[in-house]
Amino acid sequence: MARRALPLIKYRQYILGGNEIDYRAKLGNRIKFTHPSGVIIGAGVIIEDEVTIFQQTTFGSHGHKGEPKSYPTIKQGAIIYSGAKVIGGITVHENAVIGANSVVLTDVPKNTTAVGIPAKKIE
Repeated sequence: MARRALPLIKYRQYILGGNEIDYRAKLGNRIKFTHPSGVIIGAGVIIEDEVTIFQQTTFGSHGHKGEPKSYPTIKQGAIIYSGAKVIGGITVHENAVIGANSVVLTDVPKNTTAVGIPAKKIE
């Protein structure tokens, strides 16, 4: 039943908040959209439970021509701050934090913070 409701949810999110959440994305429970506007979640994205997502964030494929599409996985408890872009077949591991306006192109280990363009781990 939940799968049938996803196209309606997608439409509602697009109209009300300018969000685009593909119905094929796999979203966990208790995901918190803080200031939910301009969030884009692509078809193959996996977002686990208790993730916090701020405004103007993008989760999607790398878009390299001729290569198969690959999408990111966001593990439980991660926090993605506003303006961040998480691109390609990477994993943001448990309780990782992605800083505002960062571009994440590689895996982020658990319990770490990554910031910058491209995003790098900080101590």
